[in-house]
Amino acid sequence: MLSPAISAHRRDEAGVAGLGEAAASGAEYVEIDIRRTGDGRLVVHHDPEIGGLRLNRLTYDRIQELADRPVPLVGDAMKIIAGRAMGHLDLKERGCEHETVALAVEAFGTGNFVVTTREVTSLMEIKKSFPGVRTALSVGRNLWERGAAHDFAPLRLVRRAGADMVALNHRLARVGVLRQCGRAGVPAMIWTVNAEPVMRRFLRDPRVAVLITDHPRAALTLRARGETQPRD
Repeated sequence: MLSPAISAHRRDEAGVAGLGEAAASGAEYVEIDIRRTGDGRLVVHHDPEIGGLRLNRLTYDRIQELADRPVPLVGDAMKIIAGRAMGHLDLKERGCEHETVALAVEAFGTGNFVVTTREVTSLMEIKKSFPGVRTALSVGRNLWERGAAHDFAPLRLVRRAGADMVALNHRLARVGVLRQCGRAGVPAMIWTVNAEPVMRRFLRDPRVAVLITDHPRAALTLRARGETQPRD
């Protein structure tokens, strides 16, 4: 049985150095969060705001002035990762699909990255224009967010999106959603798993294709030692 691959997720505060560390960690993937600035640049940034201001209303130069550390351009981030790990590209908003995938095909090659997003229409667009690119529908909104009820039964949306996988919040995975996806033969990416007991739980589960974590070295150590727990 193959163990899940590890995707190293680094928050924005890690900066460019954090991307290099993630790429050197030994994880199979490095995740970057992607948004567009007000002047049309694709940047690596998790939140929609910086310094209380919307990224999509700021120029890239202004964002750099407001940030505690340099905010990488997506193309530069891919160059840091490529050759050392595969890309895990998490689209945080609409409008980034075609440019992101075109950059990724050039940097990684079609089979060496996966695109995740909660936007069904984004995945549909990607599959139409780049049918060979692997995609996953992200599932796991906060309960008060619109559409959260669909997250407890996501297979219809996964199929509509044409997604190859589902990217599940680890809490949802533990309340039966992973079981649904497993029965349907849909591989799962599980996010964001930082507690070692939870890592052990998923590292032994054949339904899990990728474990996403802020602590890739810990996950890799547990995987290498076989310190896992059986699935439910």
